[in-house]
Amino acid sequence: MIRVGLLTEIISPYRVPVFNCLAGVREINLNVVFLAETEDRRAWHVPKEAIRFDYTILSGFVVGRSIQDSPLFLNPGIIPHLQRAKYDVIVCGGYQHPSYWLALLYAKIARKRILLWSESTRQDARSENAVKASLKRFLIGRYDGYIVPGTPQKNYLSDFNVPCDNIWNAPNAVDIVYFSETSVPYRKNKEALKREMGIRGAIVLYVGRLLDAKGVRDLLTACEKVRKDLELTLIVVGSGPDQIRYEAEAAASGSAVQFAGFQQQAVLPKFYGMADVFVLPTHSDTWGLVINEAMASGLPVISSTAAGAAMDLVQHGRNGYLFEPGNVDALATHIRTVLNVPDKAEDMGRASLEIVQGYSPERCAEGFVKAIVNIHNSYAPR
Repeated sequence: MIRVGLLTEIISPYRVPVFNCLAGVREINLNVVFLAETEDRRAWHVPKEAIRFDYTILSGFVVGRSIQDSPLFLNPGIIPHLQRAKYDVIVCGGYQHPSYWLALLYAKIARKRILLWSESTRQDARSENAVKASLKRFLIGRYDGYIVPGTPQKNYLSDFNVPCDNIWNAPNAVDIVYFSETSVPYRKNKEALKREMGIRGAIVLYVGRLLDAKGVRDLLTACEKVRKDLELTLIVVGSGPDQIRYEAEAAASGSAVQFAGFQQQAVLPKFYGMADVFVLPTHSDTWGLVINEAMASGLPVISSTAAGAAMDLVQHGRNGYLFEPGNVDALATHIRTVLNVPDKAEDMGRASLEIVQGYSPERCAEGFVKAIVNIHNSYAPR
């Protein structure tokens, strides 16, 4: 049995189903090592009651912020933990945190196998100088193998001359059964729910953080354009630094926008079940698991090409539409197209549910196992 230490940032409800599946694989003895239990941008419930894998939460510090304003973790105890645990393979969930650098250093000194689990794409928002670019290239080149969720992430690693046969695909996943089954009662009672909430017309749904980098302003503008021809309500689920500004702008213009605030994962099927179309207008997103959730709930999806999930999950014209980030006119056109033909929208929703079946927690775990077993059996230290 291969002892595996999987290093990742925080306990996320979106990752628990995947880690549960991975822990159930016979070849693997898994311990998930979290750099922190949670962080200040996240208000979600930490689902410890659903966890069926062994895990460790390291003590540590936040030492700065990344370009995307996410915290950078430093856990001085990570090397002693790795020494005690004696993992055969270490999976590092990125390369941005100083703690990951320490894990990489330990792996090289102790001659341990180490995999990079990378979600970066060419379209990530980043501002780099020559020093940062050189450091990134150095770090990425030191790993023994690579795990990615999809095509854009694999393409990104190719820019660093990573051989294709050293990259394994573990598609990002959500609990498909949960979202597909739990959203059904809300869809059946959609009209009653709309009356209760004072909603008229079709529903366009956004779920995510509220800031310009996620394209929320683009979506507000696009819905105003469409509203000239069609009756619709935009429901915005989430919170973020620009929320108050968006709410004030919508109120001043009289827009039909309902801000639902942050919602725990257990509540999201209500909104997916009520919606007619889901939109992710992001300018930068390594993946966008809300696309998986919306598709598992049987919705057509409109996404910018900046979402890391878009290339693999959104098949233009089949289960939704793609547009270049910031192109408000194209976004408005796609929303109008979906809402104008309800039968076509239903067909797209069924196609979404069919496509997302290949993005299950089980499939993701299979990808991890292939990478871990291959790198363990054919390891040649660098």
